[in-house]
Amino acid sequence: MKLSANNKNILVKEIRTAAEYMSKANNAQQKMYFFSAVFGISNRLMNLEFDPELVFIHHVTESTFKNINTNLMMMSQGQSLPSIPPSLFNKLEDALVQLANYIEEGNPTYPALERISNLSYSTSGNGYYLFLKGMLKID
Repeated sequence: MKLSANNKNILVKEIRTAAEYMSKANNAQQKMYFFSAVFGISNRLMNLEFDPELVFIHHVTESTFKNINTNLMMMSQGQSLPSIPPSLFNKLEDALVQLANYIEEGNPTYPALERISNLSYSTSGNGYYLFLKGMLKID
């Protein structure tokens, strides 16, 4: 990713802060609130310094937020069966740390974003079914 050192540091710090706050949050809604900081900072940085990989980070994390948040809202309203894999949020926090490490080290972020995307998909109807069958691994 081609960002200035300053903007790269801002992005890494915000991702790490989001993961840390998620780990201390008491419930899924709070965890998702802190998760939203990741696509928020990527969006702000895109307006200052555009990079296609930053768009990818924004897209995957915003989509993940919307997917999981929608599922949580539907469950709270009794409109769907619970389909959140155990330790989903711990794994999402780990994936954010992995994302921050890749950015900091100058490595491609694709593996971390793929992991975040699969975690997101595991909360959908079909994704949860594939998770239960053991086909969708969310390590």
